[in-house]
Amino acid sequence: MLEIYFIIRHTPFWAIPVLILSAEFGYMFWLRKKKMTAMACLMLALMAMSSVSFYYWAGGPEKSVNIIKKMRRDYF
Repeated sequence: MLEIYFIIRHTPFWAIPVLILSAEFGYMFWLRKKKMTAMACLMLALMAMSSVSFYYWAGGPEKSVNIIKKMRRDYF
């Protein structure tokens, strides 16, 4: 579980580069008519965008980890 908390705590350091790269490659594959590969890249960009949105909505590194800990305690 410590790895998950580490990933959540440092979301902007991995999600923003993934978002930029996958959106760019998704657009390039879309122009080359490789629709399935483009959709895979754009889904990865959507996942990264939602991770960054959650991180900022939660209020930063410590609060986002606390929300995940609370969800884990309450639902699992």
